[in-house]
Amino acid sequence: MNDGEARIFMVEEPVVAAADPFDPEGRTADLSWRRDLGPELPAVTDPLVAGPGLAAWARRFGRVVARHAAHLLPVMLLVALPTHFFVGRVDDTIVAAPALADLVGGFGLLLLPAMWLAYLAVSALPLVLSLAGAAGVVLPAAAEGLRPRPGRVWALVSMRLRALWLWFSGFGLLTGGLPLLLTEEQVGTAGGLVAIVFAIGSTVALTFGGLLGCVVLVERGRGPRRAMHLLSHSRPAGLIVAAAAATVVPRMVDYAFGGLAATVAGVLLVQLWAIAALVTYGQARRAVEPVTSRSLFAELGAPEE
Repeated sequence: MNDGEARIFMVEEPVVAAADPFDPEGRTADLSWRRDLGPELPAVTDPLVAGPGLAAWARRFGRVVARHAAHLLPVMLLVALPTHFFVGRVDDTIVAAPALADLVGGFGLLLLPAMWLAYLAVSALPLVLSLAGAAGVVLPAAAEGLRPRPGRVWALVSMRLRALWLWFSGFGLLTGGLPLLLTEEQVGTAGGLVAIVFAIGSTVALTFGGLLGCVVLVERGRGPRRAMHLLSHSRPAGLIVAAAAATVVPRMVDYAFGGLAATVAGVLLVQLWAIAALVTYGQARRAVEPVTSRSLFAELGAPEE
């Protein structure tokens, strides 16, 4: 070492411990500052809970659909019954009102609000069954690797169906009632614009309702505030697309191919919406706290107090 290159080194215990005693050039350890981040943790791969980002969400959504589509067939068959036979147009009740008036006199018109309330309640049933069925089938399978039996699926979700149904009956005002009441014939030339506005409103309601439904099913005693908190920590682009498809596509299929084809499209798209809501919920939970499919399943199976 030349005289002009002499330097002063402060040698302490960590440096001596890290130095190489067999270095032929007599160098000590590297003194450059480096933040100790600890050991690198392997990326967590969960059957349900996705990592951050839309790409991770899309991969997890595709895998959940591929793994559990066959297992959800009984749920979709159950959903098809209220979708096809009971969920109709609200303006059909307006047509039925004169017949009721003739049948039971003036009291017939008093039955019309009850018919609308019944419609809103039944129109929420496909959403309730699809979301509860997805949670009851996917969470146990993701946590334990085994397909749950129908009796166990019912035991997991039955105690929380009432609260879920109440919330979704309220959302039925946007997702089913008002868009069908305000048809193009009733509002004139503004019918197309009204349909677009309510389609957007229904998509927003289904997006928020998907997270709220998962909160009601999995977490006890929590509701809209918790759903808003999780929504603020998520990027629900996939759930928005699923909600928009479930809102718009069945009506388009109904106009083009008839009611039976619309029922098939509606059942499939609502079930995809339910899976999208569950995957979005898991991703949002992971963004705010460490969760896995096992921990979510433990919350779902926790007994009611």
